[in-house]
Amino acid sequence: MKHLSLLVPAFLLAVAGGSPGIACAAWEIDPAHTHVSFQVGHLGISHTPGVFRKVEGTLAFDDKSVEASRVTIAIDTASIDTVHEQRDADLRTANWFDAEKNPKITFVSTAVRRVDASNYVISGNLTIRGKTMPVAFNTVLTNRLVHPFLKVPVIGFAGSARIKRSDFGMTQYLAVISDEVDLRIALELVQKP
Repeated sequence: MKHLSLLVPAFLLAVAGGSPGIACAAWEIDPAHTHVSFQVGHLGISHTPGVFRKVEGTLAFDDKSVEASRVTIAIDTASIDTVHEQRDADLRTANWFDAEKNPKITFVSTAVRRVDASNYVISGNLTIRGKTMPVAFNTVLTNRLVHPFLKVPVIGFAGSARIKRSDFGMTQYLAVISDEVDLRIALELVQKP
């Protein structure tokens, strides 16, 4: 089983702690305060970092039945940024992410399970390059409060995961660039009116 800690579960956790009476409350990712990053090994010597600059998504949360909750996340594939223009251009090609044919990386949940007061497991389908694989996300809730400026409930969570790029058809240079990729996600979600 792949573990991909995409904060979405934490987000669920935060709500579960104390918003009685909210059935299937809708939440939306705040793109200005959400970050999806990764690291991939190079020659076993160093790790190349990168980010995806455009992320959106929603959560429908049922505090009376966590199992009925649903999460979706969409990442703009072409927004990849490794602070190296030539490499980024190559990563957008058919050799890697094939951003023209596959403009979005998506995650759609199929099951949500509470582990304890601050941890959830969200299982679902992760799609990269048009290839869909089942993935389980382990998530930790970072905070939940009323936004001091927006005056609406907000939730934060953080997670990490390790996936294999070859599972999604990215098999270039496996002797040089590691197959395993470490993911880091920090999400902030705002309750929709």
